[in-house]
Amino acid sequence: MKKILISLGIIGVVGAAVIGGTIAYFNDTEVSTGNIMVAGSIDLKVDHLAQTYNGADCETCSVNVFSSTSTDVVAGTGAFAGVYPSPAVELTFIHTNWLQSIPGSSAKWIWVTNPVLVADTTNGAEYTFQKKFNWNGSISGVNLDLALAADNGYKIVFNGNTLVDTLASEYNYGSLVNTAGVEAAMVTLVQNGENTLEITVRNKPGSSNPASNPAGLIFDLTVQRPENECEEDSDFQQACMLWNEQDLDGTQKFFNFGDIKPNDEGTNLISLHVTSNDAYVCLFPVNVEDDENVVVDPELEAGDTTDDGLGYGELSGEVEFFGWNDNGNGVYESGEEVLISAGTSLNDIQAEVIKMSLSTSNVGYIGLAWCAGTQYGPQDTADVTALDCDGSGMTNKVQTDKVLADLVAYAVQQRNNPDFNCENVNIEGLIAD
Repeated sequence: MKKILISLGIIGVVGAAVIGGTIAYFNDTEVSTGNIMVAGSIDLKVDHLAQTYNGADCETCSVNVFSSTSTDVVAGTGAFAGVYPSPAVELTFIHTNWLQSIPGSSAKWIWVTNPVLVADTTNGAEYTFQKKFNWNGSISGVNLDLALAADNGYKIVFNGNTLVDTLASEYNYGSLVNTAGVEAAMVTLVQNGENTLEITVRNKPGSSNPASNPAGLIFDLTVQRPENECEEDSDFQQACMLWNEQDLDGTQKFFNFGDIKPNDEGTNLISLHVTSNDAYVCLFPVNVEDDENVVVDPELEAGDTTDDGLGYGELSGEVEFFGWNDNGNGVYESGEEVLISAGTSLNDIQAEVIKMSLSTSNVGYIGLAWCAGTQYGPQDTADVTALDCDGSGMTNKVQTDKVLADLVAYAVQQRNNPDFNCENVNIEGLIAD
C-alpha cells in the first residue's frame, strides 16, 4: 500500500510540471506600420491671362511653323550618334513616291542625317522632331491647318497630348495625310504662352539601300485669326506676352513697352494658384530702377537736371496704378475689392502691397490698370466702375526716361500663421537667397 501512495505522488509532481510548461494567457497584438510625417508644401503658379494697351487686346494674329533645319530632333532610337536636341537636316534625296512640296509652304523634307544612315533602313529607326511656338489671347474662332507627310509611320503629340499614332503602320506618302481630326483636336489644346508640337517618325525596316528605303518628314502648321480681328504689326502685339498657369523662370514679362506717351493706358489680368495648402499671397514690385537715359531739351526746360546722375529718372512717379480682386473677366466692377487705390504711382505701390487669401480650391484673380499721367478711379467719381486717365499729369521731365522693376508674387501658408503681414516680408532678401 505504501508503494502505491508513492507512485501517485510522483504522478502528481509530473503533472504539475507539464501544466507549468504549457500555460498561456489571453492576448492580442495590433501593429500600426509605416508611420509617416511629411512636411507640407506650397507651390505657387502664375497666369497672365489678358493684357490691353490703349484699347487693343494682346493677341497673336498668326503662327506658322514648318519642317526645316530649325526643327529640333529631341529623341531617337536609331543609329544616330549625336546629342539631343540636335538640329534636323534637310534631305537632298526626295523619293519618287513622295510629294515634292506642300503648296504655299517653305517646308522641307527633313531627317536626322543626310543621307539616311544605312543602319536606319533596317533597324526600325525612330526619331522625334519638335517645334515650339507662342500664342497670345483667345483661340476661339481661329483657323488651324496642319499638312503632313512621312515615311513611314508617324505619331503626333501636341502639348503633351497624343493625337494620332500610326508608328506600327506602313506609309509611303504620295499625298498629304488627312489631318482633319487632328486639327479639330489641336485647336482645343492651343494655350497661352508656349506650345509644343512633336512628330515622331519610324522608318519601316527593309532594304539596306537608303535610295530604295528612305526615311523622312515634311509638315506645315498654321494657326491664324481672321484678318479683320487683329493688329499683327503693332509694337504692342510684338512685345506683349500671355501665358497659362506655370512657374516663372524669369523670361515672362507683364509689361514691355518701349514708347510710353501721356494718356497711354492699359490693363493686365493675373491669376494665382496654390497647391497643397491654403496661403496668403502678396504681389509687389521690387528692384525698381529709374533711368534718366539722356536729358533732352524739353526735360531741361521742365527743370530736369542730371545733378543726381543719369540713373535717376522720374517715370516711376508719373505712371499710376489701380488694382482690384477680379472675378476673372479683367474688368473692374462694382463690389470687387480694391487692392491698390487708383492713382498710386509705382513708387508708392509698396505702401499698398497686394495681399490675397487664397485656398487650394479656387483661383485668385488680380486686375491691374495703369495710366501714363493722372489716374482717376472709383473713389474720385459717383460712377463706382469708372477709371479714367488724364495725360496732362505726365510732365516733360520723364521724356526718354526708363523704369525697370520686378513684379514678385510671394506665398506663405495660412495655417498657424494668423498674424502674417505682407509689409513685413523681406522679399529682396528672399530673392537674393
